[in-house]
Amino acid sequence: MKVIPVLDANDSITEVEFDGVTYFLHLSWNSEAELWVIAVENAYNEVIVSGVAVVPGTPLLGAYRHLPVPAGDLVALAPDRRDAVSRAALPAGDVALIYVDAEEIADGQV
Repeated sequence: MKVIPVLDANDSITEVEFDGVTYFLHLSWNSEAELWVIAVENAYNEVIVSGVAVVPGTPLLGAYRHLPVPAGDLVALAPDRRDAVSRAALPAGDVALIYVDAEEIADGQV
């Protein structure tokens, strides 16, 4: 399991390595809908998937397995079991954006 650092900005791109493959995560705060959305790009900055709402406790990539998304999954963990992620919650660490690698999922560790 890997915690993804989130900058205190309305829009950011973070280079990450998941299961040995480089990706870019593009996080954006949608002020009208009051939610975070994420996009995943490959190492060549080609968008694989975008506009995925960050919902606590929900595997974010599960519906996109037909695309070349990372083999594991991204999840927003909210210890207080909240049902939405505020603008401040991700950068403050109140909600953690984590990547669970494919091996951990296969081993049933999550």
